[in-house]
Amino acid sequence: MGCGQNRNYFGYEHNVNNNNNNNDMPQPGPCPLDEWGNPDCPPPNELVCIKTQKVYESCQKVLQNEFRINLPAESFPVVGQILEVQCKEPELVIDQNHPFVCQKVPNTNRARVDFWYRFGFWYLDEENWKQFVSQPINVEQMVIFSDRILDPRILVQCEVILDCYEIFPVNEVEVIVCIGKQLVFKLYADVQLLIPAYGFCPEPPECPQVLEECPEFVPLWPPYPPQPQINNNNNNNNNNNNNNNNCL
Repeated sequence: MGCGQNRNYFGYEHNVNNNNNNNDMPQPGPCPLDEWGNPDCPPPNELVCIKTQKVYESCQKVLQNEFRINLPAESFPVVGQILEVQCKEPELVIDQNHPFVCQKVPNTNRARVDFWYRFGFWYLDEENWKQFVSQPINVEQMVIFSDRILDPRILVQCEVILDCYEIFPVNEVEVIVCIGKQLVFKLYADVQLLIPAYGFCPEPPECPQVLEECPEFVPLWPPYPPQPQINNNNNNNNNNNNNNNNCL
């Protein structure tokens, strides 16, 4: 007796060939628009209590740095001159020597974040493409919240978004790198919320089958360079010129 495939973990029957054909169940995605162009979602069919994180307060700080990198001085060789540069995505450095700290400042309405990151880029000299990677760089910032932060049930969360938004060579061996940092601070708490809902999400369709063989080869035809296109405008102009000459 083999394993059945028509029941899920909870013992409920399901269609293994389900293609989301149940039109009565709301599907994820944008709501249809009414005649005035407003979203017209179906009414919820229940109120449910969920446990989630509620954000009570948030703010952000946007920082930017300009780094002028002299590659030979940083022990990165340059043969001839720098011809082209390409930025790499900067990344957080988190390990035992470079901790990520996000915390309240005790007995104040302040929060602080302390983190390390590094950036890098590819540069092309007259020999080959090469890579530069910076040493870890420290950033520490502090922000002020309302007195809500003093509530011990309120927690603080810090998000760091890094971006290398511009890079260019300034001479034969130096590069300027522009790094942007978006720091988002949130005061949140674990809560239970009563929200309208539509029940459980619909059963998803089957995943596409992964082929374990090469797909069919369909060659293009004809396998030759394209023929030159005939310019009808030039032909018309030539005909008009001939007609005009005939009138002289």
